[in-house]
Amino acid sequence: MRHVAIIGILGLMALCSCSVKEDRSDCPCWLTVDLSETNGAYVQLKAWCPAPVFSESIPRSQRDDFHEYRVPRGQVRLSAYRETPGLFLEGDVLSITEGSQMDSLFASTTLVNTVAEFAHETIRLHKNFATVSVIFKDEENGRPADCRLDVSGTVAGINVQTLAPVPGRFSCMAELSPEGGFAFRVPRQMDADLNAALYSHDGILMESYPVGWLIQQAGFDWSKTDLSDVEILVDTPTASFTITVKEWDGPVSFSVTI
Repeated sequence: MRHVAIIGILGLMALCSCSVKEDRSDCPCWLTVDLSETNGAYVQLKAWCPAPVFSESIPRSQRDDFHEYRVPRGQVRLSAYRETPGLFLEGDVLSITEGSQMDSLFASTTLVNTVAEFAHETIRLHKNFATVSVIFKDEENGRPADCRLDVSGTVAGINVQTLAPVPGRFSCMAELSPEGGFAFRVPRQMDADLNAALYSHDGILMESYPVGWLIQQAGFDWSKTDLSDVEILVDTPTASFTITVKEWDGPVSFSVTI
């Protein structure tokens, strides 16, 4: 089934059909998008050249693996992401609601060569969030009793064209992890501005932690295609931290104590 989304009069003119005898350089390219490796997810597809070319939501229950689009010749920026209820789209930015942690966003973006009459692109979604665990050594359940951990940062969204972080106010309360300690998800970062504050049950600030700086000291790479996860072990009596980076698709990569 062919899905066609064409924007603007110029787009209609550029994407008109061409005969065999005509100069075909101005003819459209048929782009086939292969979703077979997205594990049946509800996928949002968007394309630009550089203006918007098409945007389509493809529900998991109503989709084929292959979708065809008529696009301009040249290069088309193609982005795809798994629909996530915790993020909302504003223009080309997926924004995080203030007070919420980052959602489990899997996404991809690529430049597709559409110079020829036909092009093909297979979508492979990548992990665009990091789960940070904070565990307090020698504390029952890995955390001080009746306390909460509040997190703040300076990245509040993701550009869907580039998957680059978008500046803004980020804040959330960490979850109580069933594995012990606290856990929260954050988006791809631009700097070391992530901070966490430990509060007692009656709202008294007990301690602050430079989470972003600690992660940075462990050599965490925020530019990786699939972001790793991080565990921070807090040893309060010695005021030391052990930061462990856990690869998304493999074992622990390294650990450092500060």
